[in-house]
Amino acid sequence: MPPSLAIGLLALAAAAAVAAPADANGCTSASDCQLNGACVQGACQCDKGWQGPACGNLSLAAPVVAYGYGNSAVSKGTAPSSSWGGGPPVYDAATKQYHLFVTEIAGHCGMCTWGRMSQAVHAVSPTVEGPYRRLDVAVPTQTHNTYYAYSPTDKVHLIYHIGPSDNPSSCNPYYNCSQGFTPECSGLRPPTDWPKPTCATQGPAYVHYSKSLDGPWLDGGRCDINKTGMPPAAGASNPAPYIFPNGTVLLVARGKDASSEHGHHEIMHNIFLYRAPAWNARYEWVRGHGVNGSLNIGNGKVPTEDPVIWRGRRGFHILFHSHPGLTHAWSENGLSWQWSGDLIGPYVAPGKGDHERPRVAIDASGDLDAVFVSQEIGPNDASCTFAFKTLD
Repeated sequence: MPPSLAIGLLALAAAAAVAAPADANGCTSASDCQLNGACVQGACQCDKGWQGPACGNLSLAAPVVAYGYGNSAVSKGTAPSSSWGGGPPVYDAATKQYHLFVTEIAGHCGMCTWGRMSQAVHAVSPTVEGPYRRLDVAVPTQTHNTYYAYSPTDKVHLIYHIGPSDNPSSCNPYYNCSQGFTPECSGLRPPTDWPKPTCATQGPAYVHYSKSLDGPWLDGGRCDINKTGMPPAAGASNPAPYIFPNGTVLLVARGKDASSEHGHHEIMHNIFLYRAPAWNARYEWVRGHGVNGSLNIGNGKVPTEDPVIWRGRRGFHILFHSHPGLTHAWSENGLSWQWSGDLIGPYVAPGKGDHERPRVAIDASGDLDAVFVSQEIGPNDASCTFAFKTLD
């Protein structure tokens, strides 16, 4: 597989709690090391990018603003922009550039307007971590949760996302923004006195495709997901695909997060798995071993969303946004999963937003090369996408 296809897939960030080995006296297999290292004489020897007794903690260098507010490569000569995650980056050997497809907030606004003003932009950098320089808009509003994948059988580049991507400019009110944040607004929701959106804001999983990284990006429509027999809380938001060499797709997606029924707030088991013979075929539900056929992920206490999936040297991995940091799941076959509820990821400073929308770049050995995560950093609702190179 050429480097442009090997960089592949998703996810996350650096230092926090570590899951304990399954055996109190030490590991007995690589699974006790979360498939992030080898079990050697009862002790985990961690792969690049991981650390701790069970290799459950990320090992990352200092962050770079890959894209968004604070990225001089984006804002030089133009008004600053905010962003909310994207990738994984893909390397093009012909131009010696990494290409990143990342969610940008249109109109130089911030995250208060994400629900109606998100778009996928194309940016490039000579290094995997960036900073990335903006080229153009790949997929217009409303396009959120930008996620790049590649289909090797038909040699097609893909952008999975949520939102129908067909909103006219009249849907984007551009609330007098000019500096990458929204005046008199903070957080991830607009003020209650703002006018209601007149166009679609989010929606389920969609996909765009192109024969070239430079586009044009054609509308592949809404992902055809067969929900027959699935529980009402199942869903296909925040789609995260892994595409095998034969074109088969494993799609991890998020259902309903929480319920307020029965007089109390309840965290849902909300991560579901789908499988399709090709990216543009029907996706069938793969019943998991968790609650209501979900994957065996979550404990009813720690929320899970924004899944990112990749295949490493020992098996499959998923990172989730789990307020305020991240959690990790692993699987030898991509179907049966284990999950740790311990929060990992970079330190979240007081007053700053969660680390969300993780993505990862993978090196030729199947190890983490870089981790991308979005964060609201201020002023107001300004946000950026950070990149962390992994440490040996």
